[in-house]
Amino acid sequence: MIRPVFANTAFVQTRERFVLRGGRGRVRLRVRCGLIVHPVHGPVLIDAGYGPRVTAAPGRSWALRAYAAAIPIALNPLENPLALLADHGFLPEDVKTVIVTHLHADHVSYLRDFPNARFLTDDQQSGTLRHAMFNELLPDDFAARQDAIRSHTVTDLPFGQGQGHDLLGDGSVLAVPLPGHAPGHFGLCFPGETPLLYAVDTQWVCAAILEDRMPGPPLSLTAADSLAAKDSAAFARRFAQSGGQILTCHDPAQSPYDWTPQGV
Repeated sequence: MIRPVFANTAFVQTRERFVLRGGRGRVRLRVRCGLIVHPVHGPVLIDAGYGPRVTAAPGRSWALRAYAAAIPIALNPLENPLALLADHGFLPEDVKTVIVTHLHADHVSYLRDFPNARFLTDDQQSGTLRHAMFNELLPDDFAARQDAIRSHTVTDLPFGQGQGHDLLGDGSVLAVPLPGHAPGHFGLCFPGETPLLYAVDTQWVCAAILEDRMPGPPLSLTAADSLAAKDSAAFARRFAQSGGQILTCHDPAQSPYDWTPQGV
């Protein structure tokens, strides 16, 4: 199995009941981005996390400044996609592919740092403030550099769970449409002896999926399609019940796939 490794670009504190029905107290969510080192495609990024372009860059639009003010974002300076790449011996210019699971601000903040990359997306929509999408965070030529995941070969997912799109041409990374959270939202399946489903933002925490404890308002109201979001969570739960592993972008627990910077 091609093994992804994830950096945590920021922490976001919130009340646990907002992200897990029946939760108590407060929880510190992670904001992951990932790296695959592929024998043919080289370093492949999974999203691009939160960064200073959201929280502190001069010239931000009023909408982006309001968004950053409304969310308690604590950037993690030790972990970002540039540091993750450097620790594995790569420069931003080495990245030829970035898998962009959706266009929310916490998944695209470093995209401008990769001038040679194509962006694997799923017919995304941009410029919709309700869904936290900000064109100013995207490279100016983003549209020209997109590569639709649905143009890639369709192949079977583990456990008879339907089909995904073979992103790298060898069956090692499969895109899995997981609609509901945002327009064009998809996850990634890594087949192997114990397959991994990176469910991204299907839910904020894994327990909400595994224990069917998806939260209600207010965060449930932010879904692009709440019924589709429930179906996607049910898909991820069946994947885990069949013997797979799942991980979400924001789950607070340290996972076996999380990177620890050297010297920390």
